Amino acid sequence: MEPQTSNTQEEILNDVQTALGVSSDEHDSMLRLYIKLACKSVALYTGEDYDHLPNALTGIITEMALAKFAKRGNEGKTEASEEGLADQWSEDDLSPYLSQLNAYRDNKARSGRKGWVMSLD
Repeated sequence: MEPQTSNTQEEILNDVQTALGVSSDEHDSMLRLYIKLACKSVALYTGEDYDHLPNALTGIITEMALAKFAKRGNEGKTEASEEGLADQWSEDDLSPYLSQLNAYRDNKARSGRKGWVMSLD
């Protein structure tokens, strides 16, 4: 399994920009911060080294960065509403991804292999 590198974080940035439909670098510094925060949270939860996160975790990091971007301006809140539209968020940024992160940790612990997640779809 390849460790995550700064090049991988650039790939995550590109994926986040694509998902948001952003073609300029106007939000890059904010997106890089969200990616860094997501990497640190995932590393702490999984016990992986922040500087060497496995590529298997990049999907979760991408989703977390997108969620943080969607929540910007409402940090610290669990809900917000405007003109009849309401948004709700978990207090803990990891909560929506715990099933995936737990599967990663459990599989890593059982197999002795670092970072494998299997799906039998």
